[in-house]
Amino acid sequence: MDQRALDLLTKERVCALSVSLSDGGCHGAAMHFSHQVEPLTIYIQTENTSIKCRKLPTKASVVVGFSEETMQTLQMDGEIQLASNLEDIYKIHYVKNPTAEQYKNDPTTVFLAFTPAWWRYSDYKNNLFLTS
Repeated sequence: MDQRALDLLTKERVCALSVSLSDGGCHGAAMHFSHQVEPLTIYIQTENTSIKCRKLPTKASVVVGFSEETMQTLQMDGEIQLASNLEDIYKIHYVKNPTAEQYKNDPTTVFLAFTPAWWRYSDYKNNLFLTS
């Protein structure tokens, strides 16, 4: 992924997540996220009772970047599943989102791992558009 897109992921803390549901519909939510670069994976903390967890693994989309000042966005399509490498995720996620750590020991807390198969970075101020 282009460094400008990775810089946006590092700077931003909130994304829009949309997941495919088993009835053919979709569900969207604004979520705090963290990420690792290699391989690029977006981590999202949620509860195992949430609609996002009803059909996993599943197809999903993530959008980062909502500022009218910077006018940069990153759109990604891929797959989302339950994450299993929790100790590694804790080291990443709670640095970026320290207030989320209060839910770490809640028995309903889970992490989702989103892996993009396609991405598009847009910088409207500089008329720059990059796609995988």
